[in-house]
Amino acid sequence: MNPPVPARLTDQVKAGIVKMIEERGLAANDKLPTAEQLCTMFGVSRTVIREAVASLTAEGLLWSRRGSGVFVRLAERPRISSLCMQEPEDAGAVLEMMELRMCVETEAAALAAERRTETHLLRMEAALRSAGNDPLTVSGGSNTDRIFHREIAIATGNSRFLMFLDDLGYLLIPRHVLDTSVESEDDRRKFLAEVHAEHYGIYEAITSRNPAEARAAMRTHLEKGRKRYREWSLMQNIGTSNSVP
Repeated sequence: MNPPVPARLTDQVKAGIVKMIEERGLAANDKLPTAEQLCTMFGVSRTVIREAVASLTAEGLLWSRRGSGVFVRLAERPRISSLCMQEPEDAGAVLEMMELRMCVETEAAALAAERRTETHLLRMEAALRSAGNDPLTVSGGSNTDRIFHREIAIATGNSRFLMFLDDLGYLLIPRHVLDTSVESEDDRRKFLAEVHAEHYGIYEAITSRNPAEARAAMRTHLEKGRKRYREWSLMQNIGTSNSVP
């Protein structure tokens, strides 16, 4: 199994520059470190730094003067525009992200059903088998879930689907939150068995080269996931309110 593709370096450096501005308390017209210093700081090439600075300049966070350097444009706390670069701050944001995934990944499943090869199927099957071999491992469950969705994106033959999922990283699936809320072994086993069955339904539709069924199976899976997260969030809120004297 190939290792996950890292998030795009340009976006990583953009996030790093914004974090640096915040941590150092830089204000409007304060100068950023030189390109050479940024290269050393982030361990990337000048090309990556140049792309990151150009992108942040286009977004209005930075400005440059030839021969003088790059400066902060905004005095207030800068915000990154990329939807995948900031962790959702509340349950509503997570649900919005899952809704967006539904729009993207249902079509990815349909394309995978049309374009998949035997190699793609073997990789999906390996991800399913890995999840089934260790159904009670919280972190392992989340990771194998993510791997399965990545394999579907790979099977589309369209690298943009994979880039979208990899930009989300572990925000792709809020399973690490859901898993920790399932306290008993029996409940956790039931929970992960449901997810595994949903994944297998998607896999079967892709194996059968049936785009309509693959699309429907993925939609069902993501809708159920959204419902599970909504119910978990509600229970957490109820628990928090009950603990207040």
